[in-house]
Amino acid sequence: MSTMIDADAARREGFVPLGASRKGSSFRGGRAAANDTAAEIGSLGKGHFMTEQITKGPAASLPRRKSLDERDAAKHDALYYSLRDRIPRDLAMTPGAGGQALRRVMLHGATVVFVTPGYEGKRFVFERAKDLGVRSVVIDAPGSWAERMVSERVIAKFIPLDLNRDSTSVLNDCAAAIRALGREEGFSMPAGVCTFCELSVPLVARLAETLGLPGPSSAAVDTARDKHSTRAAMKAAGLPSPSCYKVDGDDDLKKAASVVGFPAVLKPLNGAASLGVKKVDSEAELQRCYADVLAEMRATVVSSGALVKKDPTAPADDSGEDPSFLLEEYLDGPEVDVDVVMGLGEARYAKVVDNGPTAEPYFAETWGVCPSLLPAEGQASLQKLAIDSLKCCGFDCGVFHVECKLTSRGPRLIEINARMGGGQVRKTHLLASGVDLVEETLFTAVGIPCNPHVSIENTAVAYTYVTNQKSGVVDGLATAAKRVAETDKSVAYCKPLVKDGAAIVGSDDALPDWLLDVMVTDGDAKRALDHVLSVAKALDVPRFVR
Repeated sequence: MSTMIDADAARREGFVPLGASRKGSSFRGGRAAANDTAAEIGSLGKGHFMTEQITKGPAASLPRRKSLDERDAAKHDALYYSLRDRIPRDLAMTPGAGGQALRRVMLHGATVVFVTPGYEGKRFVFERAKDLGVRSVVIDAPGSWAERMVSERVIAKFIPLDLNRDSTSVLNDCAAAIRALGREEGFSMPAGVCTFCELSVPLVARLAETLGLPGPSSAAVDTARDKHSTRAAMKAAGLPSPSCYKVDGDDDLKKAASVVGFPAVLKPLNGAASLGVKKVDSEAELQRCYADVLAEMRATVVSSGALVKKDPTAPADDSGEDPSFLLEEYLDGPEVDVDVVMGLGEARYAKVVDNGPTAEPYFAETWGVCPSLLPAEGQASLQKLAIDSLKCCGFDCGVFHVECKLTSRGPRLIEINARMGGGQVRKTHLLASGVDLVEETLFTAVGIPCNPHVSIENTAVAYTYVTNQKSGVVDGLATAAKRVAETDKSVAYCKPLVKDGAAIVGSDDALPDWLLDVMVTDGDAKRALDHVLSVAKALDVPRFVR
């Protein structure tokens, strides 16, 4: 199946409109929205394995298995090509359309286990896996929305597993469930394990090592998940890195302020979805912000891999551990994403996507455009920093979403996400270059080396996330969005991320909810950006918030 899609196809493929969860409203609207049917909820103050990734970090909460690098080389090669073994590396890495077709043939028929599906808007992952001939098996909490995909014949099997437990228990039970799957009639031992959820990445890395399956090492994943470890690895490799200080409690705040200075950014050491990230301009503000952010994170729960706000009527629970933070210097300059695909130790695809000015102090994203509008030399320096950062952490394969800034002193890393980016990332690259990051992720999961084929050129993509200044209730947005999508042919899609009747949080009160998602295509990047912003402005979103 071709990776090339037109604007009409993109419309049909868009995110499922999501509403507020019964358990509480979602962070960032559709990006991290909880599904209404999700049954398994664990607060950051309890023993849910995902909360441990935030509060303790993967290295402290998950045992590390023997890495592939430490195994016998011949065995490693056999594992690497376990799906369609005997195919030489140079043939598997064939460039162009022919090579991509060959890799799809190698992938066809593979069984891949997905650990936590994410929110329901990620259904497209499993639909694409089905198109590629992959038999998908999903492990998630009982009652997950993903279970419906079995009867819909999108996935082959759903395995319910109690996730509201410590990381080690979940790891052992996932491994046992996967081994049992290999003995089940109609199934074979899976060719790979995979996730598109940030908080499940450390677990999946350890599962791969435990079961002898391909994938990035757990050591590399842990280094990337822990922002302080990332900075240390970069410093050791001689790469530029922001000044920072680890904060384990309020006693560290004064020292952190003296080391880093102001303005600065406070962020969770092992966070996700921009939760708890805030700019501060003084020591007094840092003290206040630290207390506020702790309260925010204590009021957060996880559901199907998403972070959602806890029901304010639920009993308070302060029994859990608080997360560690990083205070680091504020970086000036434009923010970008560098999406990277690695195969056999080298970057095979790296593309810069500009991000609009983040809405501070919460760093809410506003828009994106691809290809980048930055000068060619600036883009090249950002690509190099992203690739060098991945290598110094120990990565040699996979799909990565690397956030950077092009500062007045040169490129600087914000963070590494060892998985495909969320939101509009996949669609952006599909429309701009024909590269399908879901497809490349699946290749990595089963040990097929990636070498993406760029089948589209001279196409620009721009998107924007529309928020509202004031909190309120959404009314009439869906109808207006549908009208725009149907009348403007350059609009790939225009979709609400919350349902009419949903209560939303505006930027005046906290990190705002994303209300609307708009994407356009054009032959020119600047023209595409101007157009998508004009579409968003013409919608006049405040009219639809009461």
